[in-house]
Amino acid sequence: MESQATNRLVIRIKLPPQAPAAPPARPPLSKLALSLVLVPVALALGWWGISMFRSEPDSQAQSAARPPAPSAAAPDVSNEPLPKPAAEVPEAPPSAINEVLPAVSRGALNTVRGTIRVTIRVTLDKSGAVLAAAADESGPSRYFARHALEAAKKWTFTAAKSDETRTMLVRFYFKRSGVTASASSPQ
Repeated sequence: MESQATNRLVIRIKLPPQAPAAPPARPPLSKLALSLVLVPVALALGWWGISMFRSEPDSQAQSAARPPAPSAAAPDVSNEPLPKPAAEVPEAPPSAINEVLPAVSRGALNTVRGTIRVTIRVTLDKSGAVLAAAADESGPSRYFARHALEAAKKWTFTAAKSDETRTMLVRFYFKRSGVTASASSPQ
């Protein structure tokens, strides 16, 4: 038998005695440090979210929007006759006498996040009864809009002096806590 010689290539590398150590890894954030960052961020997002859904006018904001009553000045006393009143004094806007809230189920109200606003435009006759009603702003839910329209048709307002029809806006606010409503003249 013949022996075969195999050729081998051998490479020898001289390694340095000690390789420099890698910098130490940064330790993970502690729970305290993480909560100091996340809690303010969560509070800011919560405040922003709540302010986005606050659309129902507060009673304080409504009273602040009303003009202040004229101050009682000292009466002007003179011996001259009083001027005759003008032929027509503008009629005050009608106010609601009978307000009917929509009868919606508790289960439907439990689905509400924030406030759902529905505005119904009603046309009134001389006696203050609703002649016609139509959705001016129906909101995101046809269910709540339908119930608001049915309720608005049952409202009554103060009587008018003239035979002209009048228009009012009835706004319904649907919240998880319940339903509120207000009426105002269109502007």
